[in-house]
Amino acid sequence: MKVNKLPGIAQRLRRTLGLGVLAWALGMAAAAALAVHEEVDELMDDTLRASAEGLAPLLRELPDAGPALPASAGGGERFAWLLEDEQGRVLRCSSGVDKSLAEAAPHAGFSKLPRWRVYGRALDDHHWLVVAQTRAERREARTEVVWMVVLASLAVGLMGLPLLAWRLRQELLPLARLSERLQGWADQARNASPRALSQALGEPERRELASIHAALQAYGERLAERLEFEAAFAPQAAHLLRTPLAGMDAQLAVALKEAPPEALPRLQRLRAATTRLQHLVLALLRLFRSEAPLQRQALDAQALAEQLPAPGVELRPGPALPLHADPELLAAALLNLFDNAQRHGAHSVWLEPAGAQRLRICDDGAGMPASERAALAATLASASAETGARGLGLRLAALIARAHGGTLQLPETDSGFIVELDLGHG
Repeated sequence: MKVNKLPGIAQRLRRTLGLGVLAWALGMAAAAALAVHEEVDELMDDTLRASAEGLAPLLRELPDAGPALPASAGGGERFAWLLEDEQGRVLRCSSGVDKSLAEAAPHAGFSKLPRWRVYGRALDDHHWLVVAQTRAERREARTEVVWMVVLASLAVGLMGLPLLAWRLRQELLPLARLSERLQGWADQARNASPRALSQALGEPERRELASIHAALQAYGERLAERLEFEAAFAPQAAHLLRTPLAGMDAQLAVALKEAPPEALPRLQRLRAATTRLQHLVLALLRLFRSEAPLQRQALDAQALAEQLPAPGVELRPGPALPLHADPELLAAALLNLFDNAQRHGAHSVWLEPAGAQRLRICDDGAGMPASERAALAATLASASAETGARGLGLRLAALIARAHGGTLQLPETDSGFIVELDLGHG
């Protein structure tokens, strides 16, 4: 997976903050709506009661004007009042009083009509005062308050969001600096000791990062100890193995000169196997050392291949193939590829140039279906070790190509099998 396709912590936190602010504003609005429904009604009921108490003394002093019809049948006023006698006749009223309010029976306290919220009180034994407010006005008041709360909440959240984002960026800076230091150390890791990791990381800037620092430093220390052991072990193992293998080869050479003719084929196969083992063991020891510098030199790949034992398969002659590579590692790769070809039915192999620092090893074996070849190529390109019999030899060849800074590829072919080694820039 590419790093730029991975989700970022800062991006995810900013998105979470933005959604959190929106959820907070909506939650505030919902809470306000619940509270407003009750509180605004109570406030407006108190206003109606206070209006009735203010009008009552004034209306007591006015003489009765006789029956009066409502001033309008449905005006746009939001408040209205009317004075009634004990028979329910309207004696005085404000503009905006409609028929439904005028015909309502006098009722002490609060009551509801389809269009009005009503408060009634008795002035005396003969007169009733009714004060009313339209229900549309009350709904409008509730809606306005809710929207004011929503807009205020969103405004506060949006104004605070840049501050939160800035603070978030500041708090993530130590993690970003740690990532940069790790990346810088990784870029120089080929030439740096793992013990230098602790100096590269520096001191933890936050408590939460302390455990990461400690784990990385402990890992660097263990890795350094492992590399020191490998660096000491590999030369000694190479020396200890080279000597007996060279002795075996020398003894086999003498045996070939002194052996009767009927024993020669078996001794020749034994010496070829010993030579292959010597190449393979020494190449593996060098390849898997933590410090395995390449010993590049100008060579002829065709001449090198002709010197290698390839029992059971014929190496076709060909022109010189100049390369700049490590001969010991390249010999191990060729030996494994020749062995693969022989075990999969090939009778002959040959080398072909494929460009600068590129070499193709071809055979006339049974080949491989395109789907299997693609799956094997994907496995070789990954870190997986799940390979088959042919895959083990290809895995070693791929590691040798990678040690040279190149790759191993499996080109398409109509017959046989082709392995292309890219040995990097010489």
